[in-house]
Amino acid sequence: MFLNYRKKISGQQMSFYTFVTLICIYAFLLSKPHLSYVQSCLNLTLAIIFAGLVLRWPLRYALVVSALSMTLYPASIHFLSDTALYDFFEQGGVFVLAAHFVFPFVVKLSYGKDKREFYFRYTLQQQNDALEQAKTIAEQATRAKTDFLSMMSHEIRTPLNGIVGMVHLMMQEEENSENPNDLLKTLKFSADHLMAVVNDVLDFNKINSNHVVLDPQPFDPFEFFDILKKTFDPKANEKGISLVFSIDRGLPPQLTADRLRLSQVITNLVHNAIKFTASGSVVLDVREAARTPEAITLDFSVTDTGIGIPKAEQPGIFEIFTQVRTRAHSDNASGTGLGLAISRELMRLFNSEIHLESEEGEGSRFSFRLSMPYSEQPLVISKRLHTGMAESIPAVRVLVADDNKTNLVLATQLLKRKNIVHDTACNGLEAYEMFSANRYDLVLMDLRMPVMDGFESTALIRRLDPHVPVIALTASAFENEKERAMASGFSGYFIKPFIPQDFYDYIFPFLGIAVK
Repeated sequence: MFLNYRKKISGQQMSFYTFVTLICIYAFLLSKPHLSYVQSCLNLTLAIIFAGLVLRWPLRYALVVSALSMTLYPASIHFLSDTALYDFFEQGGVFVLAAHFVFPFVVKLSYGKDKREFYFRYTLQQQNDALEQAKTIAEQATRAKTDFLSMMSHEIRTPLNGIVGMVHLMMQEEENSENPNDLLKTLKFSADHLMAVVNDVLDFNKINSNHVVLDPQPFDPFEFFDILKKTFDPKANEKGISLVFSIDRGLPPQLTADRLRLSQVITNLVHNAIKFTASGSVVLDVREAARTPEAITLDFSVTDTGIGIPKAEQPGIFEIFTQVRTRAHSDNASGTGLGLAISRELMRLFNSEIHLESEEGEGSRFSFRLSMPYSEQPLVISKRLHTGMAESIPAVRVLVADDNKTNLVLATQLLKRKNIVHDTACNGLEAYEMFSANRYDLVLMDLRMPVMDGFESTALIRRLDPHVPVIALTASAFENEKERAMASGFSGYFIKPFIPQDFYDYIFPFLGIAVK
């Protein structure tokens, strides 16, 4: 025990040496005269059975103990007399020797079982450790992806806000004109479409969780395809290829579907076709397949004369973040590889699917079929009433804090059009200092700014006035960012980019202005 305590020998070795010592002592006791060997045989048999059940020895230890016992015990008794040895066997010695004979086999089974259990436990522990490590790596990758998407969302939404807002302002200048500027309408369509795409593509969790919901609205199909074609004409002309939109002239004047989602699918298909076609043509064909009194079924196809897709690689063309090798190695290849994958998911929402026909070097044809309600009555566009007239705006004062000059100009222009007095700040610290020196009825606060961000600035403002409305005017569309903002003291959360009417509808209730 002392040696074991000093870590000179192991626990197994200590038990082995102890057992050998006990065998020698008991052999010495057996060499003394006994009236009966029954009790001794019982003790020795029970001892070896107990040892077999408890001890976890290597086989060599058990063999030494058995050999030593089966030799010393009979030899000690024989040393006393031949008669004593006979009495020993007659009174139970046979069972003692039999137990010691079986002892090595029992130890071997127990030791083998323990080794297997230890191996399984060790293997399981290794697997658990590997899983924990993989989980940690996956969580880190997820955080990195989320951070990347958050950064991309902010960086893309910020310039988009200026584009969308300025286009709508220019459109308002043109609304009394009999012939609106076609170029401006195309720009507005592209900006609105890009805004819708960014809203869902960058919100990756929403796409993966099937949280995109279709919003069917009536639209004029001929205007829809005309504007869509004008979006792609510059790129097709730049590459010197023919872009043809062959639309069935017998279509009803009014269809009902999610126009933005449909345009997103067609845009992805036409964009890919143009990108991978060096010469020849890209054709969008829309044909009526069937019609009932309630709905019309249309066949859509996008055909190009581009590089085509090898048969072996076609099954992977719709996978997320995947580009087929032939296209990925093309000089024109770019992008994330999300377009076709998102189009497939959107088609599933439309209860349809995209089909691919392609031969390498001969071009590709993507097609799908949609059924949608229709009306033979032309679509009547009722212009939206402006929210609140300038004369009805009360005397209020608004502070706008944003480090992006374009966003500041847009916000102040929108406020100026309603005769709302306003001040601007370029960072959170400047906003706090201006709020400390003036009285404001509303604060529009960007979240990410230099010197001091919107979270810290709002926390300081709340110390001065816990009731003034502070709206986060931000390009971050992530739910966790919104939750953080609302928990930090913000009164509202308005996402850029936006159209002017939505801006007014959102901020006016905070200013006590009725929304018509």
